Amino acid sequence: MYRDSYDVIILAGGNSTRFGVDKCDFEIDGRTMLERVASSFQSPIIVTDKSRQVNGTVIHDNEKMGPLHAIKLAMRAVSSGKVFVTGCDFPYISRNLVSHLCKQPEFVGTTLTDGEFQPLLACYNTSYLMKAVQKSNSLIEVILSSPSVYIAGFREIEMLDPSLLTLVNINRVTDFWNKPKRFWVTRIIGNTERIFVL
Repeated sequence: MYRDSYDVIILAGGNSTRFGVDKCDFEIDGRTMLERVASSFQSPIIVTDKSRQVNGTVIHDNEKMGPLHAIKLAMRAVSSGKVFVTGCDFPYISRNLVSHLCKQPEFVGTTLTDGEFQPLLACYNTSYLMKAVQKSNSLIEVILSSPSVYIAGFREIEMLDPSLLTLVNINRVTDFWNKPKRFWVTRIIGNTERIFVL
């Protein structure tokens, strides 16, 4: 458990077909992408289908049934009221942003990437996530069915991470040169009202 009362799940499975090689093992400045993400946190829960040497609680996912299944496996090790879910796709993750998202009272705290929700850069209410992964088909569906979602705005993120590198999602080698393309404001979505509160 963290001082800010959240746990961290890192999804480190998958085939990395768009990247070409296992991106979790891809090195940036002498450290793998997985090591870079895991070292940002004290005791992350890492779900993987491979043998990996990394600090944290490693949970083996031999069934390879996707991210929702991996999260179900990891939830057994979660003890906090909030859980941040990410992957090795975010090698420049900012712990400041993670703490900020997890402090929000909404059921999900997340951001956008090119105008779309980023479910692997999101903090979830643990009780809500446990129920939602049982009946959802995707992490996007988990966000969309949430009673409330906090979306951190572009300027808000910039204050926590001036470089905005936290938002760089690596799926292909060319993604290392990507930067956020859209501006958005902080807002809260109330699912029951289907309105935006600015």
